[in-house]
Order: sequence, then structure tokens, then C-alpha cells
Amino acid sequence: MGSPTASDELRARLEAARRLGALGADARDLTELFHALYEETSRVVDATVFLFALYDEASETVEVVRQVDRGVEHEGGSFPLGKGFTSEVIRTGLPKVIRRWATEGPSVRLLYGTEAGELVSPQSGLVVPIRSADRVLGVISVQSYRPDAYQDADVLGLEAIAAQAGITIKRLRATEQLALEHERHALQLEAVLASMNDALLIVDARGAIVRLNRAARDLLRLDSASLVLGQPLERQRLEQWPMTAREITGALVPVIDALRSGTGVDDMEIELRSAERRVLSVSASVLRPAKGPLQGGVIVLRDITGQRDLERLREDIFAMAWHDMRTPLTLVKGHAEILLRRLAAGEGDATATKEAAASIVKHADRLAELLTTLFDVHCLEAGLLALSPWPMDLAAITREVTESLRLTARHNLNVVADTSIEGEWDERRIRQVLMNLLSNALKYSPEGSTVTVSATADARTAKVSVHDEGIGIDGAELSQVFRRGYRAEPARQVKGDGFGLYFAHGLVAKHGGRMWAESAGRGQGTTFFFTLPLREANEADAPVEREVP
Repeated sequence: MGSPTASDELRARLEAARRLGALGADARDLTELFHALYEETSRVVDATVFLFALYDEASETVEVVRQVDRGVEHEGGSFPLGKGFTSEVIRTGLPKVIRRWATEGPSVRLLYGTEAGELVSPQSGLVVPIRSADRVLGVISVQSYRPDAYQDADVLGLEAIAAQAGITIKRLRATEQLALEHERHALQLEAVLASMNDALLIVDARGAIVRLNRAARDLLRLDSASLVLGQPLERQRLEQWPMTAREITGALVPVIDALRSGTGVDDMEIELRSAERRVLSVSASVLRPAKGPLQGGVIVLRDITGQRDLERLREDIFAMAWHDMRTPLTLVKGHAEILLRRLAAGEGDATATKEAAASIVKHADRLAELLTTLFDVHCLEAGLLALSPWPMDLAAITREVTESLRLTARHNLNVVADTSIEGEWDERRIRQVLMNLLSNALKYSPEGSTVTVSATADARTAKVSVHDEGIGIDGAELSQVFRRGYRAEPARQVKGDGFGLYFAHGLVAKHGGRMWAESAGRGQGTTFFFTLPLREANEADAPVEREVP
């Protein structure tokens, strides 16, 4: 007669054990755990009021995750560890049964003001600790609005639920700690990648880009929504890339192929020419764990355009030096041999001897001037050119440099620089700038034409202009005339090295000024301008020190 009842009880116990074992296993956070605890607790005891709380040892604060009163769920709250039943359980680590609340404990408001209307106090309660080894992680608390709702057997059932809750809380905290640690490492990686000047790409085993820093995104002209991310980088897919990036991505395909085969790449150079010229050094390393298959690779692209430009500059300077020095060296050697033969033969032609010696001096000076220019250009390019500012009158210097050329020039030279322009600049370098612009104007304008030089100033800036009536420059070439080694098409018929305007432009920029050119076109003459900041302007911008009485 009693067998079916016993069998049903056994099945119920097994089912309860199964549910208890799975309790909270799928919970992704504390709120989901709360719901699982409430559902299971309601099966075994009166959970008219249910509360799930965690204890923070550092602040000695009880943090209520969530709570239920008569089927209505409420937000949690927090309170400091005190003298109530919950605090007692946390301190002792022992469960607490309150059979008749009115006689065993103080009148308390368990829901911390969450109920609406008149407060109804519970009549009995049960609080059990959630433990992990010797630590109390929190509590599960149930209350009933009827007295003697809980017996000793209910303590065992709620303690079993609390034990499973402790396991889940440890898992969630470990997961949270792992997530925080992962986030910390991710933030550190992001900070490192963001601070890198080099472009960095991480690809997976398929050759798909899965991560890249800002420098790489800028280099590849990609936005955050680009479809190329996550797709294998293969030649047939290049049409999906932005037009400006196809050249570099095409060059990266062999690097990707090498990584997919497990081979790294060391300092391979890529030269881009589709837009502005750029030279990139590419290195790639394979990502492979100690055990397991290939995971992908890391590609680093470094812009070495400046380095290659400096190398090309040295080559240009050497080539120019070799080309321009051959003529004066040949002349110096030739006149020296003539002079030597005459002296050896005892010839006493003083005029011829004087002319040979003068020619040697002239071409030796030309060699010295050329070497000085080459050295100055090298220092300017390397950022090693130093200035020696000193008070000077720009108008006076302009007049002196112009007058020094008047006797040898076959042009009309006009100077408009009557007013003194005082400032602090490197006089030797400013003379070089003026001499270069004037020599340029005389070289590229016909004999008998007029070259006009003017120097003016306003409250902040001094301005010098050199206007000629020469070959002129068309609009497309105006922006190119200050490039190193550049010579406009009409100017290529005149002897020159193309370094003068480049160096003058650099000297003015070094002073904090600006240089530019204007021309109405071919055959319409050209005007070169440069400006320099005045000392007074610099002082006006500086803070004024006042003496404190």
C-alpha cells in the first residue's frame, strides 16, 4: 500500500537532487542566479519574501542583488553590517531560524522602503549563509507572513541550495575576473597599438585581417565598416579594397601567402607610386603556439620614405658634386700645369703668369663655394643647421647685397628699401637668401631688363620681394620651384644645380618665415617673396612680467 508513496518520494528526491546539481549552471550573471535560486527555493520552503545578498568584506557592506515580496520583484540595495539577523548570519557563518519575529527580534523593514502602501511585517524567517570554504560570500533569506513557517528540516534544504549558490558565485567571479583581466590586457594592447607609429596588422590562419591599429587603418585608407576585415586577403578579392589601397594590398599578398605557409618575412621593401611616393619596409612574423596548428601572423609596415630620401639626397649631392667639380678641377689643374711649365722654362711673361694664378684662385673659390653649399644643404636636410640670430637692419642688408651686384650685372637694379627694418636674424644666412634670389633673377632674365628689390614691414612681419622681367613660371610649376633639384622647363637651358631656391626656402623656414613665388606665366617675369617675423612681434606675444610691490 505504501510502495507508490515511497516510490514517488524517491523520484521527487532524485528530481530535487538533479535540479540542485544544475542550479545556476547556466547563469551568466547574478541576476540570472537570483531567478534560479528563487525558483528552487520556492519549491522547498515558503518564499513569500525572498532575498539574495552578497557580502563585501572590504567595506563590510551587504549588497542585496534582488528581492521578491509576495511575487513582486524589486531592485536590490545595500546596508552596512549591523545587528540584524542577516548580519548575525554573516558574522557567525551559521543559519538562523526566526519562528516568531515579534517575540524573537526587532521590528524591521526588510524591503528598504520598496513596498507601496502600509508596511506589513513578516512573522517568521530563515537566513542561511552562502559559504566558500571558511568565507561567507552572502546569504539567502526567506520570510513568511505567518508564524512558525520554518522548521529544522527547511534549514537543510535551504543550506543545500546555498551550497550550490556558492559554487556558482565562485564561477561567476572567476569568469568576471577573467573578463576583467582580458579587458585589461586588451586595453593595454590597444594602448600599445595606438601609440605605435608603425602600421601593424594581425591576420588569422586564412590570411584575413582580424586586427589593425590606427596607423595601419590610415595607411590602407580603411574605415571602421570596411568589408575587407575578416576576409582572406587574396588577389581575387582586391577589387573590394578602396582604390587608394589596392597598390599596397597587392604588394601584401605575397607576405600573406608566406605567413600562411609558416614563413616569416624580414625587411622587404615596397615602393608605392599610385599617389605620393612612399617607401615601406615590411616585416612579418608567424603566430604559432608551442603545440597546435598555425594561428596566423603579425605584419609591421614602417614608412622609410624619409630615410630613402636622405639616401637619395646623398647620392644627388655626390652626383652633383662630381658633375660640378670636374670643370673647376680641370681648369685649376690646367692653369697650374701652364704656370708650372712657364716657371720651369724660365719664361718671364708676368701678365700670363698673373692670369694663370688668378684663374686658379677663381676656380678654387668656386670649388670652396660649391663644397660649402653641399655641406649646408646636408645640414639643412639632417636638421643640423644652426642659426646665430643677432640684431640687424634688413633694409640696409638688402641695399648692400643689391649694390654688391650692380657693377657686374648687365641689368637695371632698383632698390626700394629706404626705411630701417630692425630685427634679430642670422645676418650671414639672410645675405645668402638675398644673394640667391638676386642671382636667380639676373640669371633668368634678359640683359638690359630691370630687377626690382623691395623691403617693407608691418607691425609683425618684414617682407622682401625680388621681381624680374625674365622667363616666368606657369601656374603648375609655381608650387614646385622650391623642391630640391627642381628646375622649371625654361630654366633648364641655363646652367644651374637646382639647389639654390631649395636652400633659400629652407633658411627662411628655419627663421620662422615663409617664401613663395608669383608669376603671370611664361615670359611674364617672376616675383619671389619671403617674410621674417619681427622681434617686436615676438616680444608682444610674450607675457609681461610685472614687479610686485
